[in-house]
Amino acid sequence: MFIAGSTRRPPVEEELQHYEIFWHEHFEWLKDRGYLLRPRYRPGWVASWLGSDEWPSEFEDNQFRATMPFLLDAIRIADGKPVMLRRPDPPPSHELEITQQLSSLQPEPRNHCIPIHEILTIPEARKDGRNQVVVMSFQVPWEEPDLDFRTVGEVVDFCSQVFEGLQYIHSLNITHNDVKFNNIMMDWYPLYPDPPHSLRTSQRMDWKGPSKPRNRTLCPVKYHFIDWNLSRQWDPSGAGIPPQLPSGYGGTPTVPEFQEDQLCDPFAVDVYCLGNVIREKFTHGDSILEFPPRRNVEFLEELIADMTQDDPAKRPKMSEVVSRFAEIRKSLSWWKLRSRVSNKRIPLIFHRLYSPFHWLNQFSYIVRRISAIPDYTRNKGYAEP
Repeated sequence: MFIAGSTRRPPVEEELQHYEIFWHEHFEWLKDRGYLLRPRYRPGWVASWLGSDEWPSEFEDNQFRATMPFLLDAIRIADGKPVMLRRPDPPPSHELEITQQLSSLQPEPRNHCIPIHEILTIPEARKDGRNQVVVMSFQVPWEEPDLDFRTVGEVVDFCSQVFEGLQYIHSLNITHNDVKFNNIMMDWYPLYPDPPHSLRTSQRMDWKGPSKPRNRTLCPVKYHFIDWNLSRQWDPSGAGIPPQLPSGYGGTPTVPEFQEDQLCDPFAVDVYCLGNVIREKFTHGDSILEFPPRRNVEFLEELIADMTQDDPAKRPKMSEVVSRFAEIRKSLSWWKLRSRVSNKRIPLIFHRLYSPFHWLNQFSYIVRRISAIPDYTRNKGYAEP
């Protein structure tokens, strides 16, 4: 509540930001094409909190973010399902070209690229060259605290999917070039009974209450790679000459090649970056990103150490990563797979105190024949909207 006599809220909150104008101007066009934007972008929008004593942030139409010039959620009118709209980078970026190729691929189990529903062409040519809107599957962050990984089996499933996903991308002679934790996402619908809000996943998209996510063991989910604006496809007939890129691209500044400002093999950089995601999220943690190191994931350390070697020539190819991890996966006992991956920064005594409750759940899963390693392909309710 606002205190009587307090300074009036800034009027900027009651107006669209400059980076939101495109969506406001194209509201009706997108509606005609079958996609409904949130109330904030409708013609004649007036802030719903005006005249209220509540904080503006508590209202759905106050939710906005600086990423919105090129990315916004919408509802597909035909079936009420959420989607994401992306305005791809213009040339010299290869984003649109690679997006078009990925959207035309035949079904493939290893394909963990974000599903593309269609590509719309904007009626008027834009000065910025962003003349298309790509309609993609709606995704949510995989590392949300409310959706924390509970077991080794859940970690194994995540690693299996992202390893085979990057292997598949490389098999197309494509390098992602920006493999980082927030360029991996997951489908919302196995875990959430109602779509969560894209900017505040703790709330339902319709703003009618909190979202209530389930766990990954009971509701297996598929993970996807997103964001192709730095990606490149390489000519496979390159006469044996490996592709090279200048250093410093993407969002992982710790790549060893970048420290010496040398030309990079982008395939080897991708391997490092994915290994670094696993290292930051599970084995070592990251204080800046507030990812704690985890217990019971020591089986990952040798493979991740190889993927993140300083010498790019010594890093395994993704095909080798996949085959090595398959062997690691086979070696893990059922007890190990059902063990907790608790936060190492929390004293061990608390880990042990909670363990009986954890194992009560796990034994109930065993009785119900729920697999220790989630498998989204066996989820009968799993069908991409």
